Amino acid sequence: MNTASHPHVHKDAALRTYVCLLLLTSCSYALMYAPQPMFNSIGAEFSVDRGEIGLLVSVFMFSLSISPLCVGLLLTRCGVRRAVFVSSAILGFSGVGIYCADAFAWLLAVRVVQSMLTPVLLTSVMACIAGMFRHLDMGRALAGYVTASLVGSLSGRLGGGYLAEICGWRTALAAISVLFLFSLALARGIPKKAVGSARTHTLREYLSVLQQRGVAPLLFVEACGIFSFAAIGNLVPLRMAELGQGHAEGLIGFMYLGYSVGLVASLALNPLKRLLGSTGRLLALGAALYAFSLSTLVPPSVWAIFVGLWFIALGEFIVHALAPGLINYLATKSGHCDRGMVNGLFLSCYYFGGTLGSWLPGVLYAREGWLACLACMFAVQIVSLLVVLTRCLRESDVGRV
Repeated sequence: MNTASHPHVHKDAALRTYVCLLLLTSCSYALMYAPQPMFNSIGAEFSVDRGEIGLLVSVFMFSLSISPLCVGLLLTRCGVRRAVFVSSAILGFSGVGIYCADAFAWLLAVRVVQSMLTPVLLTSVMACIAGMFRHLDMGRALAGYVTASLVGSLSGRLGGGYLAEICGWRTALAAISVLFLFSLALARGIPKKAVGSARTHTLREYLSVLQQRGVAPLLFVEACGIFSFAAIGNLVPLRMAELGQGHAEGLIGFMYLGYSVGLVASLALNPLKRLLGSTGRLLALGAALYAFSLSTLVPPSVWAIFVGLWFIALGEFIVHALAPGLINYLATKSGHCDRGMVNGLFLSCYYFGGTLGSWLPGVLYAREGWLACLACMFAVQIVSLLVVLTRCLRESDVGRV
């Protein structure tokens, strides 16, 4: 049969490929965050203290922070399609290592391998989407990618938590790994050649991005945001243990339901922007909501955590939805900085903040307790808010966007 005479055949194949890419994205984020509801069970089994257990997530944040500097060149050498298949296959079979881990060091080693492959897979997925939709609606295609990442991080916590409560944490984490193999069944339509190109950038080029007016403050604000957000994600299970719910993985996973606000927050941005008159003011509102919502986590109550995370997530998602676009606009308006370099620097700064947030507050929590961690996160977010008010909000370009 001549498929050229049947456009719907190509359309169905493209749709199948796109669904596969979104599934791989969701699986990647689920794999990254799924251990959080299981921290107490894993820590108890391996006798790991509160300061170390967060490393199971920190290694992913660190890999994502350095990936923009090297993954692009790797893909130009091996090809996007091969990168998707190889990384997905290894991630799928890595579940065996998770299930058989008999020491925390072994479990962490498997997570390190997973963390090294995840940026390769996610970058490949974005390259495939860019290639498939470069002549069509790129914005909607990438919006699907962002939605898939939110769905994955949420389902990994909720679904992983409930599955761990029923079958144990080993089975839960191994099952998420196996999902990569099922997703690959739809991957036949992925392009055989790498999409796009990559080149190395010099330190001077990256410094030129930071010198663009308003860019450095916004990068700092984003790093502060993910610092506290990553810290909260890792510390909620430990706080639940203090409140007598340490091994209720399903309930711990349920606490993260507030993160679903990110799926609808983007719909409210334009009305809020029109109401407040500028993106800069909405950014300040999100930063203020984020900072002061941390106080809802002070009461020793499970439901205070549940309610508080809705407001904290709303503040973070407002900031995170606005800042990348502003950074791109301010950095590229002069014509001296390309978007690939700007976005690579943004991701490095963003996930470096997440790396610190998923590790340092855990050490502080082990030594000083919950209130000390909240005070630390509140101080970070107040500094971020002050930067927004004194630097970002003043920028005439930010105010007009």
